[in-house]
Amino acid sequence: MRKLEEYEEIALIGYPYDGDYIAVVDGMGDRARLLGGALCGLDGATLTHQAAALPRYYPQASHLVIATIKGDRLVAIRDY
Repeated sequence: MRKLEEYEEIALIGYPYDGDYIAVVDGMGDRARLLGGALCGLDGATLTHQAAALPRYYPQASHLVIATIKGDRLVAIRDY
């Protein structure tokens, strides 16, 4: 999809590992920007525990997604 911005790399706990990240995004489609998140299953955590632990101070228009990262690229965003 696109190369990650430096601020997005910093905001992802577990980066630079490839895989799925539970994340918060602002915007939709090509304009979506990752505001923060964590590698799924990091240290044995379940997805629901990780989602519950994400900070609550994100902008009102943001939403929870699963973002797939490979290398330094954001390859997919799945909105649930």
